Amino acid sequence: MKVTLKDIAEDTGYSVSTVSRVMNGSNKISAKTRDEILESAKKHKYRSPKVKNAHSSTQLLNIALIGTGFHEGEFYVSFFNGLNRAARKHNIQLFLTGVPDCEDDILKVIKEVSFNYYDGAILYIPEFKRQNYEKIRTIIPDKFPIISNALIENPAFPTITFDSYSGGHLAAVHFEQKNHRKVGIIKGPSERAESRFRYNGFTDYIAHHDQMELNWSYQGDFTFESGHDAFEAFDKLADKPSAIFASNDDMCNGFMEAAIDKQYSFPNDIAIMGYDNLPVCRHNRPTMSSINTDFEQLGLTTMKLLREKLSNPEPKTGILSFVPVSVSQRQST
Repeated sequence: MKVTLKDIAEDTGYSVSTVSRVMNGSNKISAKTRDEILESAKKHKYRSPKVKNAHSSTQLLNIALIGTGFHEGEFYVSFFNGLNRAARKHNIQLFLTGVPDCEDDILKVIKEVSFNYYDGAILYIPEFKRQNYEKIRTIIPDKFPIISNALIENPAFPTITFDSYSGGHLAAVHFEQKNHRKVGIIKGPSERAESRFRYNGFTDYIAHHDQMELNWSYQGDFTFESGHDAFEAFDKLADKPSAIFASNDDMCNGFMEAAIDKQYSFPNDIAIMGYDNLPVCRHNRPTMSSINTDFEQLGLTTMKLLREKLSNPEPKTGILSFVPVSVSQRQST
């Protein structure tokens, strides 16, 4: 039997107009009222009429891109622009929603999005673990499609992300081809899965090639400043590596700027490679080698899966798909 706004109104005791305003995303409703109505909608498996008919391969879709940590910086601009270009090719309108780094606030936004006039959601929440995603499953309608673009080892939702392990592996291969024997790495934050995958790909290759040695590592945090600090630690070494893999471009850029201030030359004194191939890699002098991540391809793969899930909404968990990466060689190596 079809569930209507009247059913939810009768269940909660609110008027049909109040229920309608909540379902339309009005911000003039109290949090208590909104939560009670959304809980009832979840219980009755209510979905807006627009979403129920959103399976057509040509119908315009409204998709929410929900993420934490969106701030000024080339990574987030490149990430959103790539996904937005892909969305247009799939007749999808992408709506960017930044949320505070607080689980309760994130869950609240996702819950509201899933019951209002959106056809699905893309999540970029690198801080979340499987248990956080499991909580999301309990608050959204059963057939509301969600795709994650943030890497975790054991996904609860379909996850599409870059092949970080291969990225680290390719950086090590590149250094070997350039005849570097002693190499180092500036690691990303250990709590982030993509940091661990990049590190493991890099060090696994070195461990299986006797002619190479990892003789230095530094714990960074993906910021420009930690790259600068990494150089200060590197500069004090008696036995320096001849090549360094920085786990993202911001840290690579920070390292290079500090090194150039001390009159180091790239790649003669030290070779370095970043990760993400952001525009800064082309604009720096010398230009920066980097692992190329194609954000538009990430978006195309994500949008295609979203449409497939709308056509076939049976829940599928634990799917982890990797978008290939490649080496973009420039002056720094």
